[in-house]
Amino acid sequence: MDHNCKICNKKYASYKSLWFHNYKYHKKNVVVNLPVEEKNVVINLPNKEIVSDNRICKFCNKKLCDRKYRWKHEQTCKNKNNNEIDKMKLEIEQSKLEIEKTKIETQKQLENSKKEMENLKNMLQKALKIHPKTLNKINNQLNNSGTINNITIIQLGHENLSDVLSEKQKKFILDRQAMSINHLVDLVHVSGKYNKFKNVYITNLQSTFAYKFDEKQNKFIAVNKNELLTDIVDSRMYDIQKFYDEIYPELEARKAEQIKKFIDRMGNEEDELKDIKKEEIKLILYNNRDKILAKKELDTLVKDDKNIII
Repeated sequence: MDHNCKICNKKYASYKSLWFHNYKYHKKNVVVNLPVEEKNVVINLPNKEIVSDNRICKFCNKKLCDRKYRWKHEQTCKNKNNNEIDKMKLEIEQSKLEIEKTKIETQKQLENSKKEMENLKNMLQKALKIHPKTLNKINNQLNNSGTINNITIIQLGHENLSDVLSEKQKKFILDRQAMSINHLVDLVHVSGKYNKFKNVYITNLQSTFAYKFDEKQNKFIAVNKNELLTDIVDSRMYDIQKFYDEIYPELEARKAEQIKKFIDRMGNEEDELKDIKKEEIKLILYNNRDKILAKKELDTLVKDDKNIII
């Protein structure tokens, strides 16, 4: 009885010969049909990976007589070069698409940057121009001979808080440690306990201007907001340092150490804490502007703030 290979149809006289053939050329398990009396026998090969017919060209699918001829054929197969060329063309096209996509995205970013720069340029140009009549109108609305509601205003930095506040108030401020300047600004400029120290106003967060009382001109004037905030921080930190020097022995050791670290950090121009405190104080003054100014005066200032930049 002949035994045929199911893959290449070669014939063998015995199932053992067929088994060796499959093991050598096809690397797969073989089911051999024997005569009925011998029954069907499954010949198990060692545990190796089952592979496809190794006589077929991977480029053109042509079937060769054995794997050696298949290998020689693949070296010169026309489809091999065509496939590689097509692959290279595809990669080139994909690269072109990626480059084009990058160009478009870069162009959009440049256009957006130009628009933002143009907007900033326009804002700065407008912010640096104040019509003299508008400025005089604002100053006149703020005060009349240095008084608001018949209260004499003291210029920023001339408050002498060490002589005004009690020892209990000073200790309360220092106990707040890093928040001491926030509480001191609120107490002095906002709370209403010291109306003569309502000498600074911020009525618009977007404007680059704020207002402070000037003793030489005996009236409120519009000033650069950032410079005003710097003056407020410097003036109040001077007071906190003075409070600390006066009542240091009465403070708890831990709190005394913390307030000293805070004072040192605020004195360091490279430390960002000073800028953080300026932003916090700006919000304190703005959010409490109705406590600092009478409603009529506040409404007038807010209205004028909209017209100050022309």
